[in-house]
Amino acid sequence: MKQFSAHFKKYESERIQSVSIEGSMTAMSAINFKQDLISRIEESNEDFHIDISQLRAMDVAGVNALAMAHKKINNLGRKLILISDASNPAHEFLHLTKFMDYFEFRRA
Repeated sequence: MKQFSAHFKKYESERIQSVSIEGSMTAMSAINFKQDLISRIEESNEDFHIDISQLRAMDVAGVNALAMAHKKINNLGRKLILISDASNPAHEFLHLTKFMDYFEFRRA
């Protein structure tokens, strides 16, 4: 299975930071990603769109990374949107853990 990677891209005109994540977001990769993502949220004025459509595995640490980033950005008055489709394993994991209602989703 491919290791975890995250790619950040700013769209200044739309005030959005797009994040594409792929591979496996578990354990230490999730913790490191959470720290990086929250730092970027604190340093920016943009909403964040996180594309999880290429994420092939996620555990509770991965859900925690997304949930804590979502909480942080909401407290700052901005939005975090997950981009995915129903056939994605990470999307299914969020459904099984009852986090589907917590996040705003858009189709990939």
